[in-house]
Amino acid sequence: MTLRQILNVLWKRAWMVALVAAVAAAAAAGYLAVRDVTYTSEGSLRLNTLVTDATSTGEIGGVVVDLEVETVTSPDVLDAAASALGEPSGEVLTSAVSASLDDTASTGRLYITAQGMSPEVSQERAAAVMSAYSAYVVTQVDTALSTLTQRHQAAIEQAQELQRQLTANPENVIASTNLTLALSRMSMTQSAIDELTAAADPTSVVREPAPGVTADPSVLTTLLLAIVTGLVLGMGVVLIRDQFDNRLRSIDEIKRLTRVPGLGELGWDRSVRRLDPPLPVAGRQRTDLSEGLRSLRASIQVLVPRQQSVVVITSVEPGDGKSFVSANLALAWARAGKKVIVVGGDLRRPDLSRYFGDAADGEGLAELLDKQGVEGDPTIDDVASRLNATDYPGLQVLPSGAEPIDPADLLAGPRLARVFGHLRDLADVVVIDSPPAMGLADAALLTAHSDGAVVIASVRRTDRTLLTEAVGGLEATGGEVLGVVVNRGTRKLPKTYAVYYLQRGASRGRDDSDETEHDPDSDGEALIPERDRIREVTVPEVSGRRALGVRPQETA
Repeated sequence: MTLRQILNVLWKRAWMVALVAAVAAAAAAGYLAVRDVTYTSEGSLRLNTLVTDATSTGEIGGVVVDLEVETVTSPDVLDAAASALGEPSGEVLTSAVSASLDDTASTGRLYITAQGMSPEVSQERAAAVMSAYSAYVVTQVDTALSTLTQRHQAAIEQAQELQRQLTANPENVIASTNLTLALSRMSMTQSAIDELTAAADPTSVVREPAPGVTADPSVLTTLLLAIVTGLVLGMGVVLIRDQFDNRLRSIDEIKRLTRVPGLGELGWDRSVRRLDPPLPVAGRQRTDLSEGLRSLRASIQVLVPRQQSVVVITSVEPGDGKSFVSANLALAWARAGKKVIVVGGDLRRPDLSRYFGDAADGEGLAELLDKQGVEGDPTIDDVASRLNATDYPGLQVLPSGAEPIDPADLLAGPRLARVFGHLRDLADVVVIDSPPAMGLADAALLTAHSDGAVVIASVRRTDRTLLTEAVGGLEATGGEVLGVVVNRGTRKLPKTYAVYYLQRGASRGRDDSDETEHDPDSDGEALIPERDRIREVTVPEVSGRRALGVRPQETA
C-alpha cells in the first residue's frame, strides 16, 4: 500500500482508531483507580572503620560479631523497628526494606531503603530501621568490648600465676613459654580495647530519610501512554482489517478487478427514502444522485449508440439497487425525449411496482414467454397489448407477470429473442430490470439477447470475488458487460460545482428537462438536456471495441 492509500484507510476508519484509543484510556483509568502506589524513602549511615571491616570479616579484635549487611533485614533489627513503628511484627517490613553497603572508602556507607503506601510511611520506616540498626551495631560493639575486656583480664591473671611459678622454679621452661603467650595475649587484647575505645561512634547518620517518592508513572503519564498505545494499536487493527476486508471500496478498483470500465458512482442520498415513489430524476431538485443517474444514462448512450437498444440492469447480489437504477434510468431516458420501455425481467421477485404502481402489475413477460399465455410465437401486437402506460410521458412498463414454476427454463426458450425484437421495434430504449447475476442464470440469459448489461455493485458491501465472478458469468454466455456502476458511494461533488450547478438550478424553481425539445429522427445528441451534457464525463473504451457515435459534449 502507498502512503496515500494508508492515510485514506485510516481517515475512513478514524472512528475505529478513536474507539480503540478510548478503550485503552478507559482501561488505564480503571488500572489507576485500583493500583497500589508504592513510595520509596532512603537514608544513609556512616560506619566507622572497625564496623566496616567487621561487615566483611565478621569480627572485631578477634571477637565474632554479626554485622553483615543482611543483618539490616534480620528479625533482630526489623522486630525492633516494627515495635517503634507500632506494627505487629518485623515480618511486615521484610519485603519493604533493603540495604546496600558502599565500602570503597575506609569508612563505609550503608544505604537503607524502605517502601510504604504513602510518602510519610516510607520515610518513617526508613528512619525506624536506621535507628534499630544503629542500636544493633552498638550492642554488637559493646559485646565485643566486653569480651575483649574479659579476655584481657584472664590473660593478666594467667600471667600472674605463671610468674609465681617461675619465681618458685626459674628452670620451669613450660611456665616460661606460657608466660610469653599470656603476655602476648594481654598486649593484643589491650591494643584491641584501646582501638575500640578510641574509635568514633560505630554509626552516624549521613542523610536522614526524606518523604518517599514513587517510581510508578504519574496519572497523566499513564493516561497519555495509554492513549498513544491505543492510537497505534487502533491504526494497526484498521490496517490489518483493511487487508483482510475483501469488500469493494471505490470505483477505482473496477477496471483492475473485472477488466470492464466503471460507468459511474451513485452517491448515498438519505432523502430518497422520503420520496414516493423513489424516483429522484422525476423531481425538480438537482442532487448528486439525480445528476449521477443522468450521467449514467449518457454513458450508456455512448456505449450503445444504436437506435432501438436493449440494456440489461443487473446486480451482484440482492439489495444492490438494480431495480432503483432501472426505474430511474428508464425515466431519465424518457425525460430526455426517448420512447422507453422498462421490462420487469425479474420473474422471481419483481419490484417495479414500488416505482410505477399499478402500471407494473398484470400480465407481462412471463405470459409472453409461456406457450399457455400466448399461442404460437408472440407477435408485436401481443407485446404491445401488455405494455402499460405510466404517469410519465414516453415511458411504458412491461410487467414481469405471474411467477412461473421455473423462470430460468422460460427465459432459455426461443421466445425471449422474439419478444426482445418486438420491444426494439416499439421503443427507442428498452431497459430490463434483471435478477442478480450471482447464483441465477436469469441475468445471463437476458444479457445474451441484449446490447449489453450494466452491473450494479455496492461500496463497502459487495465482495470483490463475487463481483469478478458475476461479470465473468455474464460474459461466459456470450453477453457483453458494458460496465459496472458503484452504488452507495461516498464521493461528493466539489463545492464549486455544487454551488454553481445544483443550487443554481434549484433556485430557478423549475425543471429544465421539461423544456427540452427533440427531434424523433435525431441520433440522440439533441435529446440530452443541456444541463446533462455538462454533467456527463468521457466514457472509457470497452474491451474489444471502441464506443462510437454520440460523445458527451465537453465544456470549458
